[in-house]
Amino acid sequence: MKRIISIALILITLVSLLGGCGTKGAEAVTPKDKEVVSQMNTMRENNNKPKEMYEYLNQNITELSKQGATEALGILVSTLEDYESIYNERLFTGNLPDLMYQYFDITFDYNKIEAIKEQELKDLLYDIIWGGFKIINAEGSFVVVLDYNSLKTFSKNVEDEIKAYIEIMAVRYNNPASVDASLVMTPDELENLILQMENYILSYNNQHREEIMISMYEGYIMVYLSGTEARPVFDFDTGAVDTELYKNFEDTAAEKKDTIFGRVISRYVELLKKEGFTNTEKVQDFILNIDTVVIEELERANNK
Repeated sequence: MKRIISIALILITLVSLLGGCGTKGAEAVTPKDKEVVSQMNTMRENNNKPKEMYEYLNQNITELSKQGATEALGILVSTLEDYESIYNERLFTGNLPDLMYQYFDITFDYNKIEAIKEQELKDLLYDIIWGGFKIINAEGSFVVVLDYNSLKTFSKNVEDEIKAYIEIMAVRYNNPASVDASLVMTPDELENLILQMENYILSYNNQHREEIMISMYEGYIMVYLSGTEARPVFDFDTGAVDTELYKNFEDTAAEKKDTIFGRVISRYVELLKKEGFTNTEKVQDFILNIDTVVIEELERANNK
């Protein structure tokens, strides 16, 4: 069980490390669009700090068409997703981890930054906070996460695709108790998020963000099927399925039969019946290879 959970969390957590270029849409339709998109690309290529790109876009986005604003924001989002891992690495170099606990103990407080005597740490923290990130404590460690909620300030200026992407990604970090929101979600909340992801995958066509969304979609389904350490689907000693969660699987398969998620759950329910409602090797294989199952169902949906 722990192996399944571990792999699921790797799928979910590492998805933010998938780097990418800016949105490759049609050419910007106004001179201002072209100017801002060109400058955002230049800043990205020159490794400008995220806070500089964030500030530049914030100053110019209201002058752009929706198409231009969407393309420019896509460049910023991709840059921030790359920097999430970069800033985490920087925050854990040298004596910075010790200094973080010295100044912040357990909870990070933005208001305490100014009192930091070490300029390197102070500058880094301001770069992080003003660049569209936040710092949370996850299981005893400080972690830099992209604050997708801060990107919602751009939502009124952009197209529905990137707006939906940001909304979904924001859910992941809405609860500061954990980097992995699935661990603090109820089955119903997790199901709703999975269906939001599925709707995005089926409704929009942005290759880079779709790849990220599919990876997250697969990871969250894996968590849904295997449970968490707090509420595992299978008894650790006997391998027997939790009857309440199994009933939830049956209900989901029936109620969501017209969705890809519902069809995946239906296949899972049938397998559990065949395997005597026990966590057998075949059940483990189904969960661990959920990416293959999801791709099969996506292809069926696209071929209809």
